[in-house]
Amino acid sequence: MACCAAVVAVVLAAAVAGAPVEGLGVNWGTLATRRLPPKVMAQLLKDNGFKKVKIFDADETTMMGLAGTGIETMIAVPNDMLATVAADYRRAKEWVKMNVTKYDYHGGVNIK
Repeated sequence: MACCAAVVAVVLAAAVAGAPVEGLGVNWGTLATRRLPPKVMAQLLKDNGFKKVKIFDADETTMMGLAGTGIETMIAVPNDMLATVAADYRRAKEWVKMNVTKYDYHGGVNIK
């Protein structure tokens, strides 16, 4: 719920200030008690002019919600995996294969 509230707060602040949200991005966390469905969240971002999003894990439902939206997506390696990925090239390649390459196709997620 906190992540949804944060996005809504940013959108409302921009609207009240009269500032266009064109070119702005948001962080999208998935640790919430009541998450909006990813397709709904992606549509909310698009409807409010957000072009970029940073996500903190490559949760499959989140990734599928972003697929086909054209929203530029940056995927962070989860904190609990940073040491493993940094220390082991093979594990890093596997993480990228499972969490980035898997969604990088025409009509997929616009990963940057």
